[in-house]
Amino acid sequence: MEGLEVAFIVITFGSTAATDKFNGIWMATVGASLALLIVVILGLAIRGPLTKIPENTLKFSVDIMLVTFGTFWAGEGLGIQWPYTDLFLFVLITFFLALSVILINWLKPYGIRQKKLASAGGNG
Repeated sequence: MEGLEVAFIVITFGSTAATDKFNGIWMATVGASLALLIVVILGLAIRGPLTKIPENTLKFSVDIMLVTFGTFWAGEGLGIQWPYTDLFLFVLITFFLALSVILINWLKPYGIRQKKLASAGGNG
């Protein structure tokens, strides 16, 4: 799925980045190919340390980044002029992390209660 998403992003950005759509798509494809090569090399180089990170922590971090960038780009698409331009991404990351911590702590008692019910054989 991620590869398909990258292909759509490359085509979209490439077709709008240059006046000549073919040239724009070609340059975006070259850029995406270089990015893929860098990611594969880095992935092989830091594979060991990455395997020590718990899967849920890794997913949580990636999701925070996706929501942050999605919000930022959606805002730009709607014409929002972010204060401090790209540096506002750090404000959004901080906001989404704080919101996540608040929601996790708020919902934690419900998860504990469900575990107790499940271990006692109850249906909840």
